[in-house]
Amino acid sequence: MRQCYDSRMRVGFGCAWLGAVLAIGPAASAATQEDFAELVKRGAAFSEKANYAEAISTLKKARELAPRDYTVNLLLGLDLLRSGRPKEAVEPLRVAAEVRPQDGTPEGYLGKALAAVHEFAPAAEAFHGAIARSPGAAELWTEWADFDLERFRILGLELRSTQRGMATVLRLQAEGLKSGPETREELLRQSATANPEQEGIWGELGVEEQQRGMREKAAAALKTAREQQPQASWTLRLEAMMAAAAGDWRIAESGLLELGGRSQAGLGRAMQSWPRNLVPQEGVGGEIWACARKGSTACLDRISFPGGEVPKQEEQLYAEERWERLAALPEPSSEGTMYRAPGDALKRAPTNSLTGYAQAAAWFRRGVALAELDDCGRAAPPLERGLEPGGEMAAYWLEFCYAAEAERAVDRLSALGNAVAVHRLRGDMLVRVNGDAQAATEEYTQAIHLSPKDAGLSERLAQAYLSLGDMQRAQQAAREALTLDPHRRTTLRLLASIAMNERDYQGALVFLNRMLAMDPNDAWTRVQTGIAYAQTGQAEQALHHLQPALAAGYPDERGALHATLAGVLRKLGREQEAQRAAEEASRLSDRFQQHPQTSVDDHQ
Repeated sequence: MRQCYDSRMRVGFGCAWLGAVLAIGPAASAATQEDFAELVKRGAAFSEKANYAEAISTLKKARELAPRDYTVNLLLGLDLLRSGRPKEAVEPLRVAAEVRPQDGTPEGYLGKALAAVHEFAPAAEAFHGAIARSPGAAELWTEWADFDLERFRILGLELRSTQRGMATVLRLQAEGLKSGPETREELLRQSATANPEQEGIWGELGVEEQQRGMREKAAAALKTAREQQPQASWTLRLEAMMAAAAGDWRIAESGLLELGGRSQAGLGRAMQSWPRNLVPQEGVGGEIWACARKGSTACLDRISFPGGEVPKQEEQLYAEERWERLAALPEPSSEGTMYRAPGDALKRAPTNSLTGYAQAAAWFRRGVALAELDDCGRAAPPLERGLEPGGEMAAYWLEFCYAAEAERAVDRLSALGNAVAVHRLRGDMLVRVNGDAQAATEEYTQAIHLSPKDAGLSERLAQAYLSLGDMQRAQQAAREALTLDPHRRTTLRLLASIAMNERDYQGALVFLNRMLAMDPNDAWTRVQTGIAYAQTGQAEQALHHLQPALAAGYPDERGALHATLAGVLRKLGREQEAQRAAEEASRLSDRFQQHPQTSVDDHQ
C-alpha cells in the first residue's frame, strides 16, 4: 500500500484504501478471507462517507477475524480518532505500528491519539519513532511541530501562573525565545530575582555580565553563586572567566579542565561563547588555550581531563552535571508512574508510590542530561515523565526542547520543499515562542498566497490580527475562513468573541447560535449566548443559558456572571433568587480581590 498520512484527518484521503484492502495477508484464514475482505471494503467505504459509527462497527468485526491485520487496525484507529474517541484508538494504532515497523503512518496517528488523552511522554515517543521510520513524510514533521508548539503553549501558560514559573519563563526568554527590548542580562537578573534558587542562575547571570564588561555586577553574582551553588557548572564557568579577566590563566585553565572532566559538551558550550579578549597570547601554555586560539571546539576531544573518582549513582552524576555518563545509563522503569490527567502540567496527580516518584525523578534527571547534550528529540519523553519531581526545571527544558524541535521540523520541511507548512509553522512559532504576532501575519499571508483555499490559514491570520488589536482585519480573515469552511468552530468562536468585545450582541448571537446548533452542550457557547441575550434585553433566553451553566460549576472567579444572572432574575421579577445571585457575585468578587487567581475566566 502506498504510504499515506492525512494530517487533518479529512474524509478524502487521496489514497487507494479500497485497493489496498484486497491485499489481505496471512492474518486471515482461507475460510474467512472472503468475509474479511468484504468487511474491510465496507468499513473503508463507510469511512470515506464520514459514516464513522458504521465504519467502526464494521471494522471491529473485521478485526475479530484478523486481530493483527495492518489495514484494519490502521483504519479502525483512524476512524476512532476522527470520531472523538482517541483513547480507544490507541490500541489498534499501536498494533498497526507493530505490524509494519517500516511505516511511520500509524505511529504518527498514535502520537495524535496519545496527545489527545494527555499521555504526553508516549505521544512524544510515538512522533519521534514515526519520523525515524518515515523521515521523508512532510506530514509527520508537521504533526510533530504542531505537538511541540502546543505543548510549548500549554506549559508556558502554566509557568506564568506562579512566581517561580515566571522566573523560568524569563530565563527561557534570555535564551532568545522571545522578541522584546530587554537584554539577556536584564532577563537573567529578573529571573534570578524572581527565583534565586534556580540551578546555576547566579553563575549564568555573572557570565553574561562579565561578557558585557559589567565587572562589579559579575563579581557580586560570583559571590552569590559561591555561597548558594558552589558546585554548579555555571559557577565554575564564571570563576574561570573572572580568573582569565584578572590574567590568572592557570586558575582559569584549571576551572575549565574541571568543567570538561564533568562534561565535554558543557565545556564545548563554554568555549564556543568564550570572549576572544580572554584568550591568552601564544606565550601562555595549555591545551585549552591552544584550542581557544584556534577557535576550535573539535580539538577539545583530544584533551586528557583530570581523573578522580566518578560517582556511580545517577543522583550524584546529576548533581555533578556529568551529562554524558548519566545519559549512557540504562533507562529507568516507567512502571508504577502515572501520567497526569488533563489540567496543570506542573501540578500532576501523585505517583502511585514512593517507588513511582523515585522512577519519575530518575526520568527527569535522564531528560535533563539528554537536553544538555542537545538531544532534544530523545529528551522530551523522559522530561514529560519527570515533570512532577522536576517541577520548573523540567518545564524549562521541555520548553527549550519543544521550541528547538519545532525549529528542526521547520528546517526539515523546508528541505522537503513544503513551503506552505514552513510559512504556517514559522507563523505559529512567531506567535507562540517569540510573541511576535505582527511578523506572524506576514508568514500566514505568504502561506495563504500559496494555498488560498486553506481555511485554517485564514483562521490563524485572524487570530494573529486579533492579538494585535486589529479587529477589522481579524474579522475579514475570519470571514474568509468561514466562507471556505462554514463549520469551523474556532472561527465561529473568534467572530463571536470579536462581536462581544465590540458590544455587537446581536451580531454575536448569529455566530453563537450556529455554534449551539453544532454542539448544544458547549459550556462556553451557552454562557456567551446568555450574556448576549442579557445585553439585548431577552431575559428569559438569558436565564435559560446562564443559570444551568453556573449551576454546573462554570468558572466565575470575579463574580461577573453571577452579577449578570442577578440582573436577569430581577427583570423577571424573581427577587429572592436575584438576591442570592447578587450575594454570590459579591462573595466571589471579594475573594478575587483578596486572593487574585492566576487562571483566566473563560468568559472574560
